[in-house]
Amino acid sequence: MNKLYIILFSFILLISCSDNDKINWENDFNKALEKSKSENKIIMIYIYTDWCGICKEMDKTTFADKSVIDNAFNFTALKFNPEKASESNRKDIQKRYNILGYPTIIFINSSGFVLKKLAGYIDSNELVNEMNGIKERNERVNNVFKDDNTGIEKLDIYLESGYDDEALNIYNELVRENKISKNNMPKYMCRIALLLLDNNRYEEGMKYFDDIINKYGSYNEVYIAHYYKALDMVINNGLTNDGVKYIENLTNKIPNEMKADYLDFINYFSSNYN
Repeated sequence: MNKLYIILFSFILLISCSDNDKINWENDFNKALEKSKSENKIIMIYIYTDWCGICKEMDKTTFADKSVIDNAFNFTALKFNPEKASESNRKDIQKRYNILGYPTIIFINSSGFVLKKLAGYIDSNELVNEMNGIKERNERVNNVFKDDNTGIEKLDIYLESGYDDEALNIYNELVRENKISKNNMPKYMCRIALLLLDNNRYEEGMKYFDDIINKYGSYNEVYIAHYYKALDMVINNGLTNDGVKYIENLTNKIPNEMKADYLDFINYFSSNYN
């Protein structure tokens, strides 16, 4: 009897340990949403494809790391391949959250609001840090959105979470009411521009960069605007030499923290297109 008990106990322990050696992924968005509501958990969506080399590497490294696996039990984990998903699931995730490449990891709350989006390869340490901070982020979102008042904090959240229309609406309202200081205007214009570019609203984004160049030449954000203007010359207008020369003329003026980006721009486009 004792021997049988030991065998049964060992078998249960083996099953228990094996379950903890991997993440228990959901594969359906709507079911994951229901589960997150019932268990009061944030959803971590890992978006991948079978042909994505970086995704395969993350499966072998990041998502096989014990610290990531242990932390994943605090979330509703959803592994989503848009090329194999149903049409409804694909629209729910790929279009709603503007997925432009793979891999992408998105943290959303049970209401579907984006708390954080991470694109590209992420190692285990970085992902664990993000997982540890996401609960605080969710609490901040809930606190800021508990009323209908418009303010800078709501604008910051929409910008951070990638909501372009919502961010633009609040930004325009705050500008009309003079609630953004002159010193902060180029920073928010730059963030709006980058968000619009990320959401494929290219011409609108470039207009904000042009406004920064024309109106806020004494602020550091102007050098970000110049960088994207030169990039536009090269990529969209085929004016590679003009774009490189444009950047070269600014290299002695830019802040040290951006100099490496400018030099990389010059080296890359000079060597690849000459």
